[in-house]
Amino acid sequence: MAYPLNRVLADPAAAADHLLHAVYGVEQAVGRTGPGGAALLELTLCPLPALERENYPTERVRIVIRPDHTVHAFPLNSTDRAFKHRNPPPLQDLCLQYPGDDTALRWIPEDGLEPLITLVHRHLLYEEAWRRTGIWPAEDAPHGRPTHGTHPLRTPETQQEVHRWTRHPSPHPRRHPRR
Repeated sequence: MAYPLNRVLADPAAAADHLLHAVYGVEQAVGRTGPGGAALLELTLCPLPALERENYPTERVRIVIRPDHTVHAFPLNSTDRAFKHRNPPPLQDLCLQYPGDDTALRWIPEDGLEPLITLVHRHLLYEEAWRRTGIWPAEDAPHGRPTHGTHPLRTPETQQEVHRWTRHPSPHPRRHPRR
């Protein structure tokens, strides 16, 4: 069972302690309550061992979870580094996902804390890969709103993942009669 965001909001320090034991790569974690009842988590994230051997940096990030479950992730050691997917000023938080994408491709609050931290960690690793190669290492959603519907999925792999991870509104999806 994922660690629910309401528990994070109620006790950010306990959530930070949980992350130290539950999510790979979390080396340090501190949690506190911030303005307006937001949960503030400051994390130190280590690269995967193979990436550590390639001198990928240890990342520091502040994650803000507001009471309405809006999430912002701010890299803390980033003043001299370029980012491909970062929102414009004034926030300059990471652009973690496109909100118009199918929910099968997005983190949603019901997924809980651990998948959120994994999403942030993966995003920071992708940013470093992009800085080194100029290539985003996964299908890359463009910024901004598409002119019609959602951004098209370009790779068969991503199209398969949408089908694989489709979220059903209830545990027993309605069956549609054949036409």
